[in-house]
Amino acid sequence: MTEPEVRAADEILRRHGIRFVVIGGQAVARNAATSTHDVDVMVATADFVRSIETLRTDPDLVFDWEDRHLARFRIRSQGGVPLDVINSAAFSGKKAGEEFYRFLAEKASTQADGIAYSSPEAVWYTRLLTKRWRAYAEKIVTNVIDGVAVDRLGHVEEIAREFGNESTLRERIAYVREELARPDIRSLIRSG
Repeated sequence: MTEPEVRAADEILRRHGIRFVVIGGQAVARNAATSTHDVDVMVATADFVRSIETLRTDPDLVFDWEDRHLARFRIRSQGGVPLDVINSAAFSGKKAGEEFYRFLAEKASTQADGIAYSSPEAVWYTRLLTKRWRAYAEKIVTNVIDGVAVDRLGHVEEIAREFGNESTLRERIAYVREELARPDIRSLIRSG
């Protein structure tokens, strides 16, 4: 079932012809329980500036702020739930932002109710590339406790290799694996 926040974001983005993939907590929620309500969407680098300009004029959104890789809006009909529009260039490593968006849309997402949702491993890859990666590492541990298969971390490594970010992510993935190996955490992980 599509969450109302995602449905509202989908309606707004489609109205403007903006190509996107849902990424972040709403995407992970397709595979495990999560308590997120905000909506994160990734757009192609070539579409980022135009998308932000267009969305800033939409009466169903309130513009909060933007930098070169992210713009935050709030969805009026959803009580001001954040809608973050993310530029794919921030995660493309040694390749063009368009290539990461294409990878995400064609190889690392699935459709549900006509909406593309990123795979958990693509979400984890993006989270581990941010400045706040340690906080996101804890979210990854929680995702695994909540039922996302731990072997998806190997897929994060594959994505990192494909985009030339393996040296950056090596230490960060090792940190997540160490956390998952702790006895108190390991006892919480569902087997099966």
